[in-house]
Amino acid sequence: MKNPAWRLIEDGPGDGRLNMATDRAILTACDRGQAPATLRLYGWDKPTLSIGYSQNEFKDVDRVQCEQKNISIVRRFTGGRALLHQHEFTYSLVAPIPHPGFPGNLAGAFSAVSKAVILSLERAGVLKPEMVGKDKRTPGKRSPACFSTSNHWEITVKGKKLAGSAQRRLNGAFLQHGSILLDKDPELAHSLLRYSSEVEKNRGLKNLISSTLTLKEVLPKKPEWTELAPCFIDGFRKTFPGLWKQEPMSALELELVKEYLEEDEPVSSRFCSTP
Repeated sequence: MKNPAWRLIEDGPGDGRLNMATDRAILTACDRGQAPATLRLYGWDKPTLSIGYSQNEFKDVDRVQCEQKNISIVRRFTGGRALLHQHEFTYSLVAPIPHPGFPGNLAGAFSAVSKAVILSLERAGVLKPEMVGKDKRTPGKRSPACFSTSNHWEITVKGKKLAGSAQRRLNGAFLQHGSILLDKDPELAHSLLRYSSEVEKNRGLKNLISSTLTLKEVLPKKPEWTELAPCFIDGFRKTFPGLWKQEPMSALELELVKEYLEEDEPVSSRFCSTP
């Protein structure tokens, strides 16, 4: 397949539950062979804490703080650890398995997408973004926070994490989420998480502050979402050549979104009073 079909969706800032249901619907449709490879660019209309697919929210999330600070909580369909989506540019990429743009394994797919993210960041003016290799993984104890450590294939600048990612693979398709920090509020993000002791809590905040970097810190000014979108569109198109078209979701996908919103009780509704 010399010119695989690619669909582009630009959604901008949106509701957290809707964002997650939308990505899951696209993945499901692609897994069934009823949707093309899709790059979706979006954001978050209010601060939202997302937790990984298998993460234990009762162990890792401070429910009292979520309630007091009115922070919505959603569960991602991908793995990884908790992440406060606030000042952020987010992409999701869904592609069938197999696909000519990706090796047929998790590591190869991660690496391919990371190359697209690096090119996109360079288009935005970021100097020397790097992919974390096996010999550069950030050491340290497990933390409930996604940005406390840099894992293989994630993106760093000056040794600090700028972009996090997580992936979910089904038999016929995979989904990769990626978060690029525009700005940060580490104290707020840290306050929503639980730690085993005060020592671990203090260490966790220190790591979160010292190990992350934002676009506001590496560019002359914090870019707007609308300024980053063209850079990512160009970076992904250059990395994954094909027939790119900006198209809406199908009727099937919209029905799946509705289904997922109805069947999945919001994590936050169990212990957070959110509007």
